[in-house]
Amino acid sequence: MERRYVSFFAISLAIILGTQALQAWLFPKPAAPPAEQVAAAPAADTEADAARPADAAPADPSPAATADEAQMTATAGRVRHTIGSLDPAGATKMLVTLTSRGAAVERIELADERFHDQDDRSGYLGHLACEEAAEGCRINVVGPGTPADRAGLRAGDVIVRVDGVAIPGPRALHDALAATRPGRNVVIEILRDGAAESRAVVLERRPLEVVRPEFRTAPVADADTERHDPLSFRLSIESRDGRRRSTQPLEEIRGQELADVDWETEPAADGRSVRFTRGLPGGLRVTKEYRLAAAGAEGRPYGLELLIELEGTGGETIVAYALDGPTGLPTEGWWYAQRVARDWGSLAVRDVALRFAGKPSTLISGLKVADGSLEHPAATIPDDTPLSFAGVDALYFASALIPGTGADAPLLAEARPLVVGDVPVAARKKLVDVTSRVVSRDLSLSPGRPIRHRYEIFAGPKQPELLRGFGAAGAGMDDLVYYGWFGWVARPMIAILHALHAVIGNYGLAILLLTVMVRGAMFPVSRKQAISSQKMQLLQPEMKAISEKYANDPEKRTRATQELWRKHNYNPMGGCLLVFIQVPIFMGLYRSLATDVELRQAPLFSTALRWCSNLAAPDMLWDWSRYLPSFLTAPEGWLGPYLNLFPLLTIGLFLWQQKLFMPPAVDEQQKMQQQVMNYMMWFMALMFFKVPCGLCLYFIASSLWGIAERLWLPKTLPAAGSAGAGGVVDATFTALGKSAGKGSANGAAGAAREKRQARKKR
Repeated sequence: MERRYVSFFAISLAIILGTQALQAWLFPKPAAPPAEQVAAAPAADTEADAARPADAAPADPSPAATADEAQMTATAGRVRHTIGSLDPAGATKMLVTLTSRGAAVERIELADERFHDQDDRSGYLGHLACEEAAEGCRINVVGPGTPADRAGLRAGDVIVRVDGVAIPGPRALHDALAATRPGRNVVIEILRDGAAESRAVVLERRPLEVVRPEFRTAPVADADTERHDPLSFRLSIESRDGRRRSTQPLEEIRGQELADVDWETEPAADGRSVRFTRGLPGGLRVTKEYRLAAAGAEGRPYGLELLIELEGTGGETIVAYALDGPTGLPTEGWWYAQRVARDWGSLAVRDVALRFAGKPSTLISGLKVADGSLEHPAATIPDDTPLSFAGVDALYFASALIPGTGADAPLLAEARPLVVGDVPVAARKKLVDVTSRVVSRDLSLSPGRPIRHRYEIFAGPKQPELLRGFGAAGAGMDDLVYYGWFGWVARPMIAILHALHAVIGNYGLAILLLTVMVRGAMFPVSRKQAISSQKMQLLQPEMKAISEKYANDPEKRTRATQELWRKHNYNPMGGCLLVFIQVPIFMGLYRSLATDVELRQAPLFSTALRWCSNLAAPDMLWDWSRYLPSFLTAPEGWLGPYLNLFPLLTIGLFLWQQKLFMPPAVDEQQKMQQQVMNYMMWFMALMFFKVPCGLCLYFIASSLWGIAERLWLPKTLPAAGSAGAGGVVDATFTALGKSAGKGSANGAAGAAREKRQARKKR
C-alpha cells in the first residue's frame, strides 16, 4: 500500500515537472539584448523592476514594461498639454495628457480615490515628461491636481535635487521617487529662470492609468524611433486620390504622414480643450480637437469629445482616413485572472471590443489578432446597423471610440482589430497590446467646404450604470460587463455585497456576512448531509458483510446493498446535494470578484498593508520568487510569485471537514481510496492557489460553519433493548432525526461499534 502511495505521488510530480520542462524547451524566453545595446539605450526607458524597492510589489511583468514612462526623454519639437484634473472633487474624474506627436493621447489618469495603481506602491509626484538639462532634469508638463501642481512646480522648471540627492536626469529622478512611499514629504530643489528655489511636496499614491504609453523591453537601434507602442487615438490617411497605404497597418502613405510627426498646437484659454493642426502636401489640412465632454456646466465623467476636420486647400481631392482607438490599457491581474468569453473562446488581458446597433458586443481576442487566426479581420459597417463603439476591453477598465450622431456623424466603412505591440511568447502572449481602427468612407474635399466628424471617447471603469450612458441608444457599453453562465447568481450576489458594504464599509466583512446568510439558508440541507454521513458510518459493517457474502456475485451484492439502504431510508446522493447547491454560488461569487470593479481594490483590513489589500486578487503574503525555481514562481507558473496564505487555509479546512464527514475505511481498498482523495486535495490546492482571496474567504467561513455543524450535532445512543446491528442502526437513526442537543456526531458510530464488540464476546 505504501509503495502505491509513493508511486502515485512520484508519477504525479514527474508529470508536473515534465510539463514545465517541456514548455520551457518548446517556448524559451527571449534572450536578453546585448550588453552594448542596453548601454546605448536611454536610461529612462529601462524596466521598472530594476528600480523597484525590495519590499515593493513586483511591477507588471509583461514584455511591454511600463517603467515610469513619464520620465521619458522628450523629442525635439514635441509639446504636451493637459486637460482635466486629478482633483478627486473634480467633475471630469480624469487627467488627460496630449502630445503634439501625432496629435495623440499620451495617457489618461483616473482621479477617483478608488482607482490606484495596484502594482506600483512608490510615491507619486506626477507625470512630468522630464528631459535632461545642463543643470538637472527639466519639467515639460505639470498636470492640474497632481502633487507637483499643488507644490507650485510648473513646466520649464529644472529639478536639481530631491531631499539633497542630486538629480542629473530623468532616470535619477525616477530612482529617487521609487524609494519613497505615498504620504511622504520630500523637498525638491529647482531652478526657475536661473534662480534656485525649494518646494515641499507631499507624495501621493500613483493613480490608475487607463491609457498609457507601453514601452518595449528591447532597445531600438535607431535613436529617433519611439521605444513604446503607438499612442492612442492617432489619425492617419488610409487612401488619397487612389493611393492607399501598404499592407503594414502601422505604415503610412509616403508624404502623407500624420501619426509620427509633430502637429501645431493651440490650447484653449480655459484649459478644457486643445486644437491640433497639420497641413499635408497637395493641399490638405487636417485638424483634431480634444474637448472635455460636455454635460452641464462641469463636464461629463470619464468622457472626451474628439472633433476631426478635413479640408482641401489646393483643389478637389478624395480622402479616406483611419482613426485608431486606445492603446496601453492596464494589464493588472493577468497572471491570476481568467476572463470569460461569450463564444467559449480564449481571451487575452486586452481584447478588441466592437458593437453595432441592435446587436450584442463582440470581443475579438487579442490572442487571435496576434496569431493571425481571424477569418474576417475587418468588419464592414452597413447603414442599417451603424457602429455603436469600437475600443479595447480589459479586466476592470475599458476605453472606446464612439461615433457621434447628427449632422457631424462620421461616415464609416469598416472597423478592424489591430496589433500595435510586439507579440510575447508562450503564456505571456495574452499580454499583446491591441487596439481598434475605424476607417472612413471616401470623402470628397474642396476648398472652403471642410468636412467635420465628431467622436466621443470613453476611458474609465467598467461600471454598468456608467457604461450604459456611452454608445448608441439601446446598444451601450454596459454589456462589456459579462459574468458568464452564472450571471443569474452573480448579479444578486453583487447587489447583496454592495448593500452590506454600504452599511458596514468593508467588503471582507460583507463576504463573511454573505456566507452566514447562504449557510443559514442552507442549514436544513447541510444538516441532512451530516446525518446522511453518520448513517453511512453506521451502515459500513453491514455493507462490508454484504460485500463479503456476495463477493462473486456483483448483481446480488448490488441488490442487497440497495435493499439495506431502502430499509434504513438512506440516500447515497444525499451528501452531494449541498455540493450541487453551492457550485452556482461558488461560480457566481468567483465571477463577481473577477468582474466587479468595486471589489478590485477592496482590502480585507487596510490598503496600507500589501497583504490582502485586494479581495479580487490572491492575498500575496510573501514574495518568494527569488527563492524557488522560476517555472514554479514565474507569473505564468503553477504557483506564481507569491506565497498565498488563504488557499492553504482553505485546503486545510477542506481536509479537516473531509475527515469529519468521511466514514472509517472497512478494507484496504477503501483506505487506499480515501488516502488518494487526501492527496488529491493538495492538487486541488494548486488550482486554488491563484484564486481571489475574497473567494477563499468565503470558503474558509463556509468550511468553519460546516465543521461547527458537524461537531455540534447531538451525541446519539441506541435505545435500550435494541437487538442486533439493525436495531442499533434503527435506534440511532431515530435519535439523529429527533434530538436537538449538542455533542459529537461520531457518538452513534462509536456506540454501534461497542455493541458489536460486546456481541462478539458473548
